Amino acid sequence: MKHSEIEQKQLSFLQDFINKTDPDLGSIPKEAGPLRQLARKLFNRLRTPVRFIVAGEFSAGKSTLTNMLVGKNLIPTSVLASELPPLLFRYGATTQIAAGWWDQKKLIPVKGVDFDAAVKMDPDFILVTTPNPFLKDINIFDSPGTSDPLSDDSKMQHLVKSSEATIWCTNAVQAWRESERYTWSSLPAINRKNSILAVTHTDLPAVKRGIDRVMARVQKEAGEFFKTIVPVAAPKASRAAPDGVIQDKEAWAEYGGEAIFTAIREIAEPIREKKLADATAIIESQLVPFFEGLKHRDSADGAEGNSKAAPVVSSKGKEMSGVEHTPVSASKMSKQPLELKAVDAKAQTEVPEPPLLAEWNSKTRDLIATIEKSDDPDVSKLIQSSCDIVMEMTDTLTLIDPQTPEIEWVTTQFQEALDQLFLMQLETGEEPLETTTLLLLQLSRDMEQATTRANISRVS
Repeated sequence: MKHSEIEQKQLSFLQDFINKTDPDLGSIPKEAGPLRQLARKLFNRLRTPVRFIVAGEFSAGKSTLTNMLVGKNLIPTSVLASELPPLLFRYGATTQIAAGWWDQKKLIPVKGVDFDAAVKMDPDFILVTTPNPFLKDINIFDSPGTSDPLSDDSKMQHLVKSSEATIWCTNAVQAWRESERYTWSSLPAINRKNSILAVTHTDLPAVKRGIDRVMARVQKEAGEFFKTIVPVAAPKASRAAPDGVIQDKEAWAEYGGEAIFTAIREIAEPIREKKLADATAIIESQLVPFFEGLKHRDSADGAEGNSKAAPVVSSKGKEMSGVEHTPVSASKMSKQPLELKAVDAKAQTEVPEPPLLAEWNSKTRDLIATIEKSDDPDVSKLIQSSCDIVMEMTDTLTLIDPQTPEIEWVTTQFQEALDQLFLMQLETGEEPLETTTLLLLQLSRDMEQATTRANISRVS
């Protein structure tokens, strides 16, 4: 089964779960609330496109490259454009813009594509929608340039926290300067891992004559920091694909359009696959058993047909019927609200957890429950607590001997999660806590996989 088909199946199941655990129905157990919230988070996470940030120093060609990616010359590229806040590009039926603020959910639409009017509102960011199919799978953040006296570098840093991958633009005339290396080294590990270095302005005559020398030097000095390095002449590539439609294949390839889109897809697809795998693991271990418990209860009441769910798809891409999961009663789920458990359908008994996994789950169980139940949570305190347990387990994993490939892999997952948690301490509102909950659950899944495959119990 194709990735997109599995994704749609899971989205269908999650929507069904959300609808049929609506408290307004009146007959839903109280403990369904946290799981319904979890289903909403998973639903939103699967529907969110992979988020790329286009970053770099002032006058590195970021806006021109972003215009090429979205298929329209929407961003002003004049000197005054440095006054623009970050721009977020999403798919929309029409091209329009709206002013937004990080601490507010409300957006204020702006008539026409009038960036001057939007800037006067002093927004934290401007949302731009346009009907380019590329944006259905990829969202693009265009950040202010670093090392620009008119720009606040903290805006770029804030935007990085919301992205999953980075396209760093470096001007071929002075490619990969020391100031760029310094800024790049300060970014989270996850952004450096999922990254493209776009060497821009390669169509300039002085650059064209020595492009091989420039690329060789950049590869030598920056190659280890990026997944791939791509030379691109964005203005000419844009002319080869007006409105995002390739009309001149040779020019599109020659000026870097084809290469950079290929690089984006190669980074985005594994991110989407991991999102789907993580969501599927949580659906299988938590939502499906609870749903089967509801069906079992309703069946006893003669109402089985009212709780029938859409088929859920396993991580292996096969549809799973209800008999593949042990029905879990409402009372049992209330005692274990968000704990990942392996279920053996044949034996109808729980598989014992490896001690290291049990240790991790014991640390996360109460914390997640606190996050889910708190009406007025102290966001920074809860995220700091999450940082503490992730850091402690990271230290534990690094002490395991021998270091198997599975343990090295899960250690990397914990290290990257720690980077994200550190950054989320600077944010406010409910979204950081929602992300933290999903992050902890994903780490539980990663730990389960690693400890099972490596047969590791605890540090010797």
